[in-house]
Amino acid sequence: MHIIYLAGNSINNKTWIEKVKLEFDSFSSGDILYYDHWANGEKFINFDRESGKLAYLIKNEKDYFVFAKSVGTILALKTIYEGLFKPKKALFCGLPYRLAGEVGITLDQYLTSLNVTTIFIQNEFDPVYSYLELQKVLESTKPSDYQLTQNPNNNTHDYESYEQLTAIVKDYFV
Repeated sequence: MHIIYLAGNSINNKTWIEKVKLEFDSFSSGDILYYDHWANGEKFINFDRESGKLAYLIKNEKDYFVFAKSVGTILALKTIYEGLFKPKKALFCGLPYRLAGEVGITLDQYLTSLNVTTIFIQNEFDPVYSYLELQKVLESTKPSDYQLTQNPNNNTHDYESYEQLTAIVKDYFV
């Protein structure tokens, strides 16, 4: 299986996504999309630029999956909606719904039309967007085929249970 990895916005997410990929390399191949702003000093991802890079990254791929965290989930949803990105399945950790709105991206239309089987993993008390908040959004937008999983008693925006993530991905992406 081939996995496309989309990390969060912060440069700290570069190391995190590399660790995730290393864990998953034992049973898959894959590519990390390295965001330009990590190297050029800009504070925030440029969605249009990274959308183009993502389309180029997958241009020769036919069957692939996406594993994304935080801002990477926004990028994935945007490019899926635009028809540039067509993963077989998606696994999203820490969807930052509120942040998307703050940067002028309305996720409702992306979620409503989402036709990729998707697992959303959200920390119960994620300070960026909690499990209950995301549950309400997903109930109102009704993506076609999704599952929402809660990491109970977690009040961070970190998704560092590599063992749990590996088990889910092995089972789900096969």
